[in-house]
Amino acid sequence: MDIGGERYRERGGVHAVPVADVEGTLILCGLEVIGPDPVALMSVVEAQVAVCLQTDDELVRRYPDYLHWLAEPAPHETIRLPTMDHLVADDASVTELVLDLHGRLRRAQRVVVHCGAGWGRAGVVAVLLMCASGADIGAALRDLRTARPAAGPQSSDQDLQIERLAGPIRAATSG
Repeated sequence: MDIGGERYRERGGVHAVPVADVEGTLILCGLEVIGPDPVALMSVVEAQVAVCLQTDDELVRRYPDYLHWLAEPAPHETIRLPTMDHLVADDASVTELVLDLHGRLRRAQRVVVHCGAGWGRAGVVAVLLMCASGADIGAALRDLRTARPAAGPQSSDQDLQIERLAGPIRAATSG
């Protein structure tokens, strides 16, 4: 669901992604949305946490000031898991991130997750968060793509990581 309005639509939009059984909101966008003015975006979507999945090299080339903001984001919080485009971070780090974000969403936080376009790397995190709340992979992918068209895994590495981690993450958050 588009929540950023016209201001961000030209740059790929800002979309709320449905995660069942949480009080918070998962928000996906791309660098073109958050990079120019992260404080404004965080204010517009009323988010407390920004998760950046891009490498420093990707950020320095386009929005070096954003890279500086990530280091000192007060009053917001930032989390980094630098991951090369179309690839995946190690399973343990992704699992730790997803479990942390799931806890934040359960505590009613609003979390912005982005990569370059807000599709591939951010889509992997979104699918795994939906699985953490009980969804199966197929339903999570369908709901993600309904909320943010084109989002979801963009490589076989990303597909395989979702397949490896969905079950263990779901088990870790159930009960």
